[in-house]
Parts: sequence; structure tokens; C-alpha cells
Amino acid sequence: MKIVLCQTFPLGRFHATPWRANPFDDPYGEWPPSPWRLARTVVARWYQWNRETGDGDTHSLERLIATFCRSSLSFFLPVEARPGRSLRQYQPVDFSWKPKENKKGTIPQEKVYGTTLVQDNYWSVPPESPVWWFLDGDEWSDELLDVLDRCLERILYFGRAECLTELRRLSETDVTPNCRLESVRRSRDEVPVLCPVPEATPTQIQCITDQPDVRRSTVPPGGVWKFALRPPGAPLRSTPRASVPSSTPRHLIQFAITGAVLPEMRMICRVTSSLRQRALDHSVRHCTGNPSVRWRQAPVEARKQAVLLSGLDPEKGRLKNHEHAWFLVWPEAGVPARLLVWRSGTPFTLEEQSALLGAAEREISWGRVPGRGAWSVRLLPLDAAVPSPPGFDGQSCRIWETVTPCVPPRHRFRHGKPREREDVTSQLRRELKARGLPADHARIDVLGTPQWTAVHLPPGRRRSRPFIGDRAGFAAGIVFDEPVEGPIMLGHSAHFGLGLFAPKEPAASPTGP
Repeated sequence: MKIVLCQTFPLGRFHATPWRANPFDDPYGEWPPSPWRLARTVVARWYQWNRETGDGDTHSLERLIATFCRSSLSFFLPVEARPGRSLRQYQPVDFSWKPKENKKGTIPQEKVYGTTLVQDNYWSVPPESPVWWFLDGDEWSDELLDVLDRCLERILYFGRAECLTELRRLSETDVTPNCRLESVRRSRDEVPVLCPVPEATPTQIQCITDQPDVRRSTVPPGGVWKFALRPPGAPLRSTPRASVPSSTPRHLIQFAITGAVLPEMRMICRVTSSLRQRALDHSVRHCTGNPSVRWRQAPVEARKQAVLLSGLDPEKGRLKNHEHAWFLVWPEAGVPARLLVWRSGTPFTLEEQSALLGAAEREISWGRVPGRGAWSVRLLPLDAAVPSPPGFDGQSCRIWETVTPCVPPRHRFRHGKPREREDVTSQLRRELKARGLPADHARIDVLGTPQWTAVHLPPGRRRSRPFIGDRAGFAAGIVFDEPVEGPIMLGHSAHFGLGLFAPKEPAASPTGP
């Protein structure tokens, strides 16, 4: 009788390490799943079923194990499966005093958990692509199949505890095996798979891996290594990115910022400048059809088509009306959370959106630590349904405060002495007038102390000095007489995220006469 099992992984991952394999030495993990693991999993769920109902008996368990071990087995492995990137994490171990030695009693100690580094290897398996198990044996009966079904429906994970799975038996399928197990290795491309021998006893299948006679063995009692040739993987292809229909104007494109180490708000220009440069490169490559051309070497006609993205007209120079794209960062609890690309006048075209999405496909480096490599962030596109942050939602407000450092556009000192009418307040007031905002009666307050802030510099003036600020950045607040509509960005490198103001309180709702 031929038994067909269908196994899926809802989270898209199969976490398992082969028997006696060190995760640091085997970076790919177990694939295909081993029949030895399946046999032990079924036995464990049989005990659960027996505890729940009391209907099981050891005789049915012995028959189930014997029938499973004597069945020949083959697989259908999804060709979309790929080895994933190993995950490393520290797990708690012993709970003891730190530091351990304190002979003279002069060093303060505390009792804490120690940690050990664990590497988690896995295979990426699409949730919609199941693994098919084919068991062929003459001893399967309706009674045993019912016991097997009771066990399968109780299997929630397979391998590591975070590897959720669904495993069920089907009566028939049109799928044919593409991976078979052989007892003799035939080529170096085959991988070892641990299987139970036909004569395996229930005691051997249920052995505890920490037993003295099992712990040091390369093959557990009742097990044997067989070899499988994995099917060739399907060619990788990029998934088409979602684009906004041309009939839907879009003035704001948002990305979520993720990374192991996020930059401070004073360093966000390193991220926004890199994104803008990549977007410009993508734009001219699309226009010219040359995949290796860069923005600075592109023809004038190609750069003209991205004037509203770059803010630079190749013939007339820098745009003066601030209607080109702004690259901004919105924080949550003082940490960069979203990167915003905003434009007030003309909405982003599909070509510009495609260039921005293409620029965000690779990680963006924002700093480098000597001896430890680069720190980078990844930008994840957000759907147009995600609400705009405060200040970009069309609401008006009287009180605004900076969420990113504001850098005065002009130097405040000359030869060590303050310049007249170049203090922070005066410069911000001129900036407000230049933006068409009511500045004469607005109250501008400088909050806190300045901090060194990285600003955007043209390519000819850039300096490779990581973690050293270029200009002094300030926190500021503005109180207008009447509510004004945002967004408000002021100061040096405002188009690259600095000097972004957020509403402190919403505008008061109108009342009746």
C-alpha cells in the first residue's frame, strides 16, 4: 500500500540539524527531512494521543513503528527551496556569579545568566510548496492508518520548536517523487539522510540522545545513513514590485527602516544621500538603457528627465523653488522608523517610483567601525494605505518642534566672534520667510544644546570621516499666531532630512459662532 503525506511549513522555514552535526560546521541544515526524525516525531505524538484519550496501547505503537521502518520511502521536494542565511543568537546557560573570582571581596558581583552563541541553520521553503512523503509498504492496514492520522494531526512543529508545520495524509495525488534514497553513495552531489533500519525496535527509535551509548555514536542504534540526490533548484527570479497606477497621484513614498544598529538622528543624512544617489543612477540607467552608467556620467538629456528628483538642472543649475523631492526620516521614540520621499507639486511618476524602489533593494551603509565592518540599514517599501506621519497629512498646527537636528544654513561665527544677524533664531526666521510661512510674529526657541550633525555635501567636498559631525545641529520650536499647514523643513540639508519639524498639537477644531 502506498501512503502519501503532505507537509507544509507555514512560516516558510525548515529548521533542523542532522544527527551529530555541529551547526557551525554544517551551515545548511538538514534537507531533505530525515525519515528518522519523522519516525520519532510520530512516536512522540502517539504518546500525546494516548495521554489525551487513553485509547492507545503499546501493541499499536509497536506495530506502527515496525510498519513505518519496513516501508520504502521517497520524496517530492519543492524546487523553490533554498538554504537560508544562518541566524546567530545568544542563549542563556548557567546562572552564576559574575565575575566568578572575587578573592578579596573588593569587586562587586551579581548573579546573572551566562550566554552561549547558537547558530540556527534552516531551509527556506515557500508555504504554498509542500514536501511530499511517499511510503510504500505491505503491512499498512486501516487500523494502523487511523493511528497514524491521530498522530499526524497532533504534530505542530518539526525539527526545532520554532519550525511550525502541518502534516496530513492524503488518499492520492498526481505528484510523483523527484528524490529517492539510495543505500550506496554514487556521487559527491548526494547528501546523507538518516533513516531507520527495517529491523529497528521501538526501544531504539525512542532512545534518548543523551544516553551514554548514544551520545558519542555517529549513527544511533536502529539507524542507517542513506543518500539522496536533491532535485535541481528552479532558477531564481525577481518578484515584480507593486507600482501605483498612473491614475493615482502619489506625493509621498514611505519606507520602513530596519537594521541591527540604527543610526542616530544626527547621522540620517548618510542614509538619505545614499538613497537619492542610487535613485538617480537607476533613473539614468532606465533612460539610457545602459546598466553601468552613473548619474554624473549620464548624457544631459537623461539627467533632464530626473530634474524633479535631483533638484539639479544640468543647464540651469540648482532649482530655487524647492519643488523637487525631499528625502526625510521620521523617528519613533527618537529612533529612525520611516524614510519619506515627498514632493509637493508634481506627483511621482511611475518611472521615479520604480527608481526609488530599485534604489532601496540593497542595504545602505551609514557608517564603518574599524575592524568590525560596516553598519547598514534596509529600507522596506510601505503600501500607499499606510497613513502619512503628522505634518504630512494636511492638518494645521500652531506649535511645531524639530524631530531631526536643524543646522543653520550660514556660519554663525567669523574669526571666533558671532556674526551679526546670523544667530540661529534669525536664520530660521529668514528660512520661514523664504518658504512663504508667517515669520514676523512667530516665536522661535532654541531648545537644549547643539550636537555635531552630519550634513549633505557635494561630491567634491565629501570627507571620509565616519562618526564625526560636520556642523552644529540644534533642536528648535516654533509657535505661530495662527495654525499653519505642514510639512516644515528648514536649514542646511533640509532636502536630506535635517530640520524636519513635527506638529506639537493639532489645530483646534472650529466652533460655532
